[in-house]
Amino acid sequence: MSRTVAMLLLGLLILGLLFSMFALFQGRFVEALLIYPLLIFAYVVSRLGRKEAE
Repeated sequence: MSRTVAMLLLGLLILGLLFSMFALFQGRFVEALLIYPLLIFAYVVSRLGRKEAE
């Protein structure tokens, strides 16, 4: 995985977690759970990036 893709993915995850925490504090549980598909996407991208590097 290239450095640019890793930094973009990290930034996206941080923004998603911040949004999720904000939604939980507001009591909006459905919106707070939208982070989980993003986490699954990040896992798949990191696995694919690792396989390409080998």
